[in-house]
Amino acid sequence: MDSVKNEKLVYNVLSIYTIVEYTIFSLFIRSILSNKLFKTLIIIISAAFYLFAVLYFFLARDSKFDSMSASLESILIVSYCIFYLFDQLNKPQIIFIYQEPNFWFIVGFMVYLAGTLFLFIQANNLDSELRKDFWKINLSANTIKNILFAIAFSRKKSENLFSHFENQYDDLIEHKST
Repeated sequence: MDSVKNEKLVYNVLSIYTIVEYTIFSLFIRSILSNKLFKTLIIIISAAFYLFAVLYFFLARDSKFDSMSASLESILIVSYCIFYLFDQLNKPQIIFIYQEPNFWFIVGFMVYLAGTLFLFIQANNLDSELRKDFWKINLSANTIKNILFAIAFSRKKSENLFSHFENQYDDLIEHKST
């Protein structure tokens, strides 16, 4: 009886975690997008995702992991990351995209969610012993994501392309005049 209670508690926590993770990732991506269409799409798709996640939470009580919600979350966030990369291609404000901290966050999201997508899809179909072995994939993807996030935190937000060229020689001009 205690085991069944623990499994339900774990399922509830993982389901809530999926919704919270989706919310944080999608809000972050939406905040760095400049394309209004992409921002609107994220809001509409998010409403549908929340509806699906809540329905799945109440209807699939026999599973041990919210496999469908986590898989859908992965697909959606990777799609939003592609929105961001497409958005960056259409505005040449920075010289190299990898100089931006946001780029490293986006790559971290993509590596983690793409790396764990098929694990999440199959999680309910694996027995507990095999699931423990496969969960190493999640740990590895999570570690890589955290390393990429650390790179993002270490990057200084760069200026746009035009101000970089305008201010390039300011230090030299100041030194000559003194």
